[in-house]
Amino acid sequence: MDNLKNLHSEIFEIAKRLRSLNIVAYSGGKDSTSSLQLILDAMETAIGFQDRLLITTSDTLMEIPFYQEYVDKNRVTIEAYLKAKGMNAELVTLTPKWEKSFWVCTLGKGYPSSHDKFKWCTQQLKIDPINEFMKSISAVNADHMIFVGVRQAESARREKTYRMPDFMPNHYAPILYWDTQDVWTYLLTEPCPWGNHEDLVRVYKYASDECVYGAEKNICIGNARYGCWICPLQKDTQLKLIGSALNDDRYFLLKKYKDAFQAMANNWTYRSCLRRDLHPGVGPFLVPVRRELYYKLKELERETGWRLIRTEEEELIFKHWEIDGDIHVNPNLDRPTLFPWQGAI
Repeated sequence: MDNLKNLHSEIFEIAKRLRSLNIVAYSGGKDSTSSLQLILDAMETAIGFQDRLLITTSDTLMEIPFYQEYVDKNRVTIEAYLKAKGMNAELVTLTPKWEKSFWVCTLGKGYPSSHDKFKWCTQQLKIDPINEFMKSISAVNADHMIFVGVRQAESARREKTYRMPDFMPNHYAPILYWDTQDVWTYLLTEPCPWGNHEDLVRVYKYASDECVYGAEKNICIGNARYGCWICPLQKDTQLKLIGSALNDDRYFLLKKYKDAFQAMANNWTYRSCLRRDLHPGVGPFLVPVRRELYYKLKELERETGWRLIRTEEEELIFKHWEIDGDIHVNPNLDRPTLFPWQGAI
């Protein structure tokens, strides 16, 4: 808790680093929320706080609906606060290029979802859009600062990578030395500039049953991450937990599609005998399989009422089907009854 004993010093350190353009990475999670709150406090206390502020959020287009609704609601609240304060600030949402979206890559190009040996999606859906945006900013704004909510306590890798708050030029990590207890104590005791953190607490409550804050506050908050609803690397209980907590059966439908998608990715009879580079091996999903997954996704969309795929993606998907239809084959898949759907989605 020593990190919170002198918040004024921390805010002063941030204020010293403010530039004509300041960028804050905001995901809606506890760490990025803490960083954003600190930076807003620093900008208010700085003399002439009209420096420009960009608050960047990343939307993979595959976020769990419950979490995306929370982020969207928070965006509106934060934007209203910025406008009321007259701050030279805006929120920017970064999304992957359509050609690199999850559905274009899987239903269009036939990629399986990520696994330990093929983690393609994080780079394309999240890292690339952020890197491209930051490069475009730095190319025309030499006087800028990027604030990130990383903490050494998150993992051994982060402790090794981020040695000090000024870990690279034009970057600053204000909560680098904070532990999880510091973060929650700060969020639950310091006033939130744009309202309160009730929704944030609720988000973490539904994300995990791990108590990381403390019984003395009568609050038990999980330390889980959300992520894409179809990610096979996500906890298997995540969608079930949210569905049960919200009494919303639509999350069980998402899980059913996710499980079937993964089962098909792991069944080589649904995959081409050629890789995408046309060398022999386990290749992409066959076009009939991609079609089946697409039609089931559209059915899922109708059942849930959620927008799960965009028109721009569909147009590219159909083009990839035309290109790959005569190239990628597998003699072991000879009838559509092999698809592992049990009952209607």
